[in-house]
Amino acid sequence: MELKRRGILLVLVLSMIFGVGMMTSSSNQVAFAKTRRTMKTFPKSIRGTWYSYQDHKMSRTKITAKKIVSDGYVYRLHSRKVTYVVKNNAKMKHPSWVTAGMITLSNKERWVNVMGWYQTAGDGSSYRKVTHKLAGHKHSILQVSVGAEFWTYSHGYHSKHLAKKYGNHYFKGERINK
Repeated sequence: MELKRRGILLVLVLSMIFGVGMMTSSSNQVAFAKTRRTMKTFPKSIRGTWYSYQDHKMSRTKITAKKIVSDGYVYRLHSRKVTYVVKNNAKMKHPSWVTAGMITLSNKERWVNVMGWYQTAGDGSSYRKVTHKLAGHKHSILQVSVGAEFWTYSHGYHSKHLAKKYGNHYFKGERINK
């Protein structure tokens, strides 16, 4: 009886240790589990200069192979092992550094998820290029989302004219947080 009780206690303790270990792993570790490192460059599909218009304000975002420049802020892409864990007391030596990884949802949507170098919680921002027909012409549009459910936050267009015209427009099938 004592041996059976010790066995149950051992299993309980081991499962608690394993459970706590799983909860403390970073979210991008799970999201990017298929690769060993985060992205070294942003995909060509999302690179370029994108304009968005919201709240009567024009914004410009330029995405290159290694940088995102948005409204005067520069975010530099750096790769690291997905198993890297940020220490709680880490000094912010690189506040402009970000990491990125590809996330594919069950409905085959492919998103580039960008998170801060020191980010230990939250979902970051996600980007993907989509094509929509506007006024009878096909246009490439940068869809920007936030949150775990990939709520569409804004759209980027290659021209200021399209950004202003379709600034508050959402497309069929997008998840909108209202």
